[in-house]
Amino acid sequence: MTSPEQAATEAGRRALGRFIRSRRERLSPADAGIPNAARRRTPGLRREEVAAISGISQSWYTWLEQGRDIKVSRQILSALAHTLQLSDTERRHLFRLAGELPPAEEESGTCPRPDEQLLNMLDALDPNPAFLLDQHWDLLGWNTAEAALIPGYDDLPPARRNMLWLLFGWPPAREVMVDWDRQASPVLAQFRMVAEEHPHDPRYAEIVEDLHRHVPDFSTWWERHEVADYRTVVKRYDHPLAGPMTLRQSKMTVADDPRIHLVARLPADPASAARLVALRDAK
Repeated sequence: MTSPEQAATEAGRRALGRFIRSRRERLSPADAGIPNAARRRTPGLRREEVAAISGISQSWYTWLEQGRDIKVSRQILSALAHTLQLSDTERRHLFRLAGELPPAEEESGTCPRPDEQLLNMLDALDPNPAFLLDQHWDLLGWNTAEAALIPGYDDLPPARRNMLWLLFGWPPAREVMVDWDRQASPVLAQFRMVAEEHPHDPRYAEIVEDLHRHVPDFSTWWERHEVADYRTVVKRYDHPLAGPMTLRQSKMTVADDPRIHLVARLPADPASAARLVALRDAK
C-alpha cells in the first residue's frame, strides 16, 4: 500500500515532468539557436535537443519527463532552467517540484529594495514598532516607533544595521529586553538555519565573523549549533521612558519580493498599547 508520503512524492515527480514538458513545447528551435530546417510534427523543442543543450543523456531526460523515480541534482536543474529559458518564478518552481531549495536570489548580485508602499506601511503601523529585513536580516527600514523602542538605529554603521548585530552587539537592545538570553537563543537559531542553507552567500559569513571579533560572548552562543524555524513570539521589554511592555512579534514575507520580510511588534495587552502611544508621544 502506498503511503501518503510516497503518493505526494510521486505526484511531485509527475508535476515536474509535466512542467518541463510544457516549457520544452513552448520553445521554438529558433529560441534555442537551432536551425529549423526540417518540418516538425509537434510544437517546441525535441527531447533530444533539450538533453543535448543541457549536457545530459536523452534517456535520462525522457525519464524525467515521464516522472520516473530518479535523483535530480541542483546542477542539472540549473542547466535545464537555462536551456528552457525559465523566468525567475519558473526557476523557483522547478527546484521546489524537484524537492530542492530554490537558488538564493541574492546570488544574482542584486539587493532587495523596499518600494514606497512598503515604507508607507511601516508608518501606518505606528505607534506599533515595525521594520523591514532582507534575506540577510539587514535592516531596510523602520518606523519611528521601532526607533523609539530600541534607540540608536541611525547611529549604527550601515554594515551593522542588521538584526543579529542589533540583538547581540548593540547595548541599547540588550538593555530594554527582559529575559534577553531567552529571546536571543531562538533568533540566533533561526539565523543559523538560513545562513547554512546558503553557504555560498558571503554576507552571512561577514555578519557572523564581525560578531565573533567584536562581541565577547557570541562565540559561545554560535558554538551551540542550534537551528529553528520562525514562530510568532511574545517578547517583553522594560523601557526607561515607557516602562514594561509585552509585545507580540509577527513576521510576514512580501509577495512581490520574498527576500523582504515585514516584522511588526503589536501590543499583547491594553497597558502595553497605552505605553506604546506614550513612547511615541515622548519622542
